[in-house]
Amino acid sequence: MLLKIVYLLTCRVLGLAVLAFREYVVVDCTAGAESFASGMFTRFDLTFLVAEPTRKGVGVWRQWAGYADGYDVNVALIGNKTQGDADTAFLREHAGTALLACLGHEPAVRAMEQGRPFRLADLSDEARTALTTLRQAADAPVKDWPQFTRQATEFHLRNARAWASAAAGEDLAAQIDPSFAMSPEAFLTAAP
Repeated sequence: MLLKIVYLLTCRVLGLAVLAFREYVVVDCTAGAESFASGMFTRFDLTFLVAEPTRKGVGVWRQWAGYADGYDVNVALIGNKTQGDADTAFLREHAGTALLACLGHEPAVRAMEQGRPFRLADLSDEARTALTTLRQAADAPVKDWPQFTRQATEFHLRNARAWASAAAGEDLAAQIDPSFAMSPEAFLTAAP
């Protein structure tokens, strides 16, 4: 139960975060369906799913892409531990244009994991190019505040009806203010 509470608090905090351009929150989520049950997957401007070029890796991609379908969320794939064009082609075959970049073995990362100093300049040209591509993709989405509000309301009501109201001993659907719309201005005026 404590883990569920911590997870829900994390979802709540991230769902309320309003970031400026080029401010990022990086979250390492589980690869399973829990993020979809809570609606957490709708709280991000862009989700990068990291997958290896294996059947298991593309299986996780298919699961995420399938769950996200119909919610108008941005999900992109990053190939991990790729070892050449065949691995990239395998991922592209399964993810199409959602595959943004691939990262292979990086001696600088291995050295860092062994305790040696690390600088981004130590990465290969290919890795730095991939990171630039990912940053550009992260900077591209424009927040759709009405959609963000609709999705938050939808998942709040879904979870309230399914289990949360019973757990809290009150009707949590009553917490929804139909006149409220999320926006940077709304968060500023609501701040204490």
